[in-house]
Amino acid sequence: MYRRLEKAPGHVMMAPVRNRIPRAIVLSFAGLIAAGTLFLSLPDCAVEGRLTLLQALFTATSAVCVTGLTVIDPARDLSPFGQGVLALLIQLGGLGILSLSGFVILSLGRREELGQRMYVETAHGGVRGVSPLAVLKNAVLVSAAIEAIGAALLYAGFGLALGSYGLRTAWLAVFHAISAFCNAGFSLFPSNLNAFRDDPIVCLTVMGLIVVGGIGFVVIADLSRLRRMPAGQRRFWRLSLHSRMVLATTATLVLGGAALTAAIEWNNSLRDAPWTGRVLGPLFYSVTCRTAGFDSIRTASLTSATLALGIVLMFIGASPGGTGGGIKTTSAATIWAMLASRARGRPAAEIFGRTIPPETVSKAIATVGAFVAVLVLANLGLSLTEVGLVPHETGPGLHLDFAFETVSAIGTVGLSTGITPALSPGGKLILIALMFVGRTGPLVIGASLIGRRRDEQSRLPEEDVIVG
Repeated sequence: MYRRLEKAPGHVMMAPVRNRIPRAIVLSFAGLIAAGTLFLSLPDCAVEGRLTLLQALFTATSAVCVTGLTVIDPARDLSPFGQGVLALLIQLGGLGILSLSGFVILSLGRREELGQRMYVETAHGGVRGVSPLAVLKNAVLVSAAIEAIGAALLYAGFGLALGSYGLRTAWLAVFHAISAFCNAGFSLFPSNLNAFRDDPIVCLTVMGLIVVGGIGFVVIADLSRLRRMPAGQRRFWRLSLHSRMVLATTATLVLGGAALTAAIEWNNSLRDAPWTGRVLGPLFYSVTCRTAGFDSIRTASLTSATLALGIVLMFIGASPGGTGGGIKTTSAATIWAMLASRARGRPAAEIFGRTIPPETVSKAIATVGAFVAVLVLANLGLSLTEVGLVPHETGPGLHLDFAFETVSAIGTVGLSTGITPALSPGGKLILIALMFVGRTGPLVIGASLIGRRRDEQSRLPEEDVIVG
């Protein structure tokens, strides 16, 4: 992107305009985490005494980055005021500073710069007939409406299960609706949602909120545009390629993950469950691995194969413009389209009758490569801080736990095998960094790796290498 600079009368030169919005987003999230840490450190936020600085920092980062990993029990350790602060941090983190600032700018009637529009399109996706600015403007209202519906359903579900309706049940419903829609996974029940494994109202409502929050505001807007069409014109192919890829990939991952989980866990964690639990349990696990972090089956009770499946689902995560993390469904679908096209002898990535631009393929590959590199370093760091320099045969076998925990952190999921509270201060700082990187994420990391595009006239000489 360029702007015109007048060097002298009659002389015009072009200079690049540096897009400062990604840096502003990183600083905004850091500032919100700092403010959240300060508030959670107050005595009024804790039931007894006060949270330590590391506990407050970890909780604030997990809330703002809508992860759900925690070193405390929010139900036991936080006061009602502290739980309110936690819910506010989750809500602000879920909507994103970008969406809130964009809403304020539009409300004031200010005209956005081209750089801002390009950033919004990159972060939230662009579809025909749907303005990126309209997506930002409606994000708050759409979120509030969906969370209100979810809270009403959860109020009914919790009331039936707990046998009590009142302010406490209403607060539980509101908190969990916010946490589910924002894909955070924080719960005010000591055992998370394990007690509701067989409850269709609670499980289906939470799963619905997770999926809707994870597909992204631009897909919701695109579906709304489709709904307004005449009945005879409503066809899947009339959605944008972005929306079709998101919906198809989400359905494949959720249903495929649920089927594999059920097959693996049928005679393990699901052995004594009623038929509702045998259906809802695997489906809930598959959905929550998409960056939500709730669990209706205790994660540590799952088999190693199911944990490995969860790592794959958490790594892919939610969709662009949604409240979740991960490399995003569109990145995974783009790479799959590239591999499938190459297997058919086609030179470009093709999907749903469209060709994906090479720049988009490069961005997807860069995003995956960056995530893998960060995860390798994080796992190495946890091995050093938690196990130390001891022979493998004498050290504890925690490497699957480390892999699960690090992917959960960078994917802003929040599922845990239970080792997070027991990590050393160094290990907790590693997870804090991963949550921050995972939230401020794929866009900033991918852009920093790709770098500025070189002029075609200044390309270096080509020389082939042997690969494969």
